[in-house]
Parts: sequence; C-alpha cells; structure tokens
Amino acid sequence: MPLSFPSVGISNLNMRLKRSVAVSESPFSFDQQAYEHQGARWECEVTLPPLNYAEAKAVQAFIVGLKGRSGTFTFGSPLHTSTTTASVTSAAIRAESFTTTAGSGAIAAGDYFQLGDYLYMATADKASGANVLSFQPPLRAAVTTTTALDFTLPKSLWRLSSNDIGWSVDTASIYGFTFAFIEAL
Repeated sequence: MPLSFPSVGISNLNMRLKRSVAVSESPFSFDQQAYEHQGARWECEVTLPPLNYAEAKAVQAFIVGLKGRSGTFTFGSPLHTSTTTASVTSAAIRAESFTTTAGSGAIAAGDYFQLGDYLYMATADKASGANVLSFQPPLRAAVTTTTALDFTLPKSLWRLSSNDIGWSVDTASIYGFTFAFIEAL
C-alpha cells in the first residue's frame, strides 16, 4: 500500500472539499455564529468509462486489493497538471499559506499541487519569485525549507468511502464502475 489507481481513463469525476464548520442560529433574531473547526478533507466520486472484460479485470483486482476501507491508493485528476515549479520556505502544520522561494514560478488561483502525500489548491494568484501562496485545505504536516511543490499530475492519498464496493456488467460483457473515496488522513 498504497496502490496505484488503474490507468483506464475516467468518464466522470465529482470532487469536493468537505469542511467541519458549526453554525448556531438564534431562534429569535436569526443572528448566526459560525465556528470553523480544523477538519477539512477532499472527497471524490469517479465513474470509469465502459470497460471490456480484459480492462475490467485490472479494476476489479484494484478494488478487491484495497480490502474495503483498510487499503489506500494514490489518485489525482488527470485534467489538472502544470509545468510550474515552486519550492516553499518552512511552514507549520495547519498553515493555510507560506512563502515560496525566490526561484518559484507564478501560480494561478485554482492550480492544484502536491506536497508530501496530499493534494492542495491555490486560492489566490501568486506572482513568480518569493511571494506568499494561499491554499486549501490546511497543511497536513509541517514542511521544511526548499521542499518542492509538485504541479505535474498532483495526487493525494485516498481510501474508499465504504467497505461495500461493486460493479455492473451487461449482456454484452461491458463493465461499469462508479465508486466514492475520501482523503486518507
């Protein structure tokens, strides 16, 4: 572990960042108070394209090999890749921004990057050079000086959302797979 996600293509991808935020509302004035807890994680549902028997065997072996929620795998959206390069100065766990080193390239809001085993998204544009990069979710672990950010097909560490997983097959032996997973923290 972790396993590699099968290379069979993706037909549909739904991704979201789930946050742990509590809101209390007065029943009299409807005034609200929000409290942002520390929890935040990526969640995803993937539908694979129709697969023939030979292609489906690799996906079945992958799913069964995960042993439900106990196994982990790496996955990233194939549509999010960049040739940007950047390194970070040190940052503490749970940080939501850090300063990049002088040789770092420009980064656009919405760009994904990988740091360690986890996926992050830039939430504001950052000019090239030593500038502050704001991102979400908060850092999973502290980073040291000159740690490189990976913008080339960035991935995260995931686990299935459920122990129950299956697939469909029709009379033409075409297989269908849809499954949900969450970031493995």
